[in-house]
Amino acid sequence: MIRTLAIACALACVAAPAMAQQQPIERCGVFQITDAEHVSYIPIPGYSILLATPPFTAPPGSVHAVVCDRTSIFIGPNDHRVITDLGVPLFIRSGGRIAVLEIADRQLRLRFTHGEPSPEERAAIGPAIERALAEIDRMPPRQTPPAQPMP
Repeated sequence: MIRTLAIACALACVAAPAMAQQQPIERCGVFQITDAEHVSYIPIPGYSILLATPPFTAPPGSVHAVVCDRTSIFIGPNDHRVITDLGVPLFIRSGGRIAVLEIADRQLRLRFTHGEPSPEERAAIGPAIERALAEIDRMPPRQTPPAQPMP
């Protein structure tokens, strides 16, 4: 009996890293505003901001915000690209807490709309914002299409 239990524990320890690798880093979707009073959350299987390669393209359909569920609330290395490339805010949800990465008063900020950051998260927010701002400063200016002459 003890031998069987020891073998089962050993197999579980070996299988745990493999099972953890199969779990997605995050699950993302979009908010779509359907009318003045309704917003729908549309999950998009396989869509991940943390695993995406910039420049980002919008998923099919209308996108008013990107929403990602993560194991904790943190600013990933390319999270700012949701704002710069897609022109929408990024909502990050974790354990009933919600934070939004947005531009407000011409400043990049992470604002908690529900709950509070843990001490570790709070300590990481400032350096992550600074890193994102440095990345944004290095980006080439957005190209605007030339104005069409009036007929």
